[in-house]
Amino acid sequence: MTLQAYQDIFCRMIASSDYRARLIENPATVFEQHDLSDRERRRLTAMADHPGMRVNTAIHRANRLTPLDQTLPFTCFLLGQRLGPLLDRYWHGNPTENLQLPAECVRFADFLAAEMEAGRLLDPIVGEVLAFERACTELRFYTEQELRLQAGAAGRLPPQVRVLRFQHDPERLLNALSELQPPPPDLAEGEFHLAIDARSAEPVFRLLDRRSAAALLGRQARAGWCAGSGSPGTKDSGWCPR
Repeated sequence: MTLQAYQDIFCRMIASSDYRARLIENPATVFEQHDLSDRERRRLTAMADHPGMRVNTAIHRANRLTPLDQTLPFTCFLLGQRLGPLLDRYWHGNPTENLQLPAECVRFADFLAAEMEAGRLLDPIVGEVLAFERACTELRFYTEQELRLQAGAAGRLPPQVRVLRFQHDPERLLNALSELQPPPPDLAEGEFHLAIDARSAEPVFRLLDRRSAAALLGRQARAGWCAGSGSPGTKDSGWCPR
């Protein structure tokens, strides 16, 4: 018995109704790449056709969607009807679930980034919001040491501080999304920099002017906060995922 192959097929049947349908229609095509006994093949084929598998799939999807809804809510909202097909592809390529919020957030964010790089997902606002929510999740869950290691030797900012670049007004954009409203049609475009300071109990958000952003990101960056730069800091305004 090849337990790993058996478990892999069983997990894929739960994760993907399409995979299960292919197995029912043509089991030989699915099984030919695995070293399975005749008994194992019969068991898997019978389980694939069992009505209870649909319930398993529904529960599995709910469990897998929960970490994404908690860490990337704005991204999921922006994707709208595109989310379903994207999740199908993501879950097909990643059949095993990871209920650790930051780990699943990073894995799905990497998947979406690859989709955008390949030209299968064309939406610059989604890319900006995805980077924002990923940063918020990392700042919330990672320790200072983990953040420091992630930044590496090139990190000029304190590990709990991030400066994100937007091509659309982040204040109006994030305010709209926090109210579950689509981005305003007249959303200003340009070069914007949003700083997130998570060194205190509540994150502080600050829009930076170009000079302040250059100072923080360039050689003039200091170990502390660039006092007085940009717009006044705003404590947690409902932007960060909880």
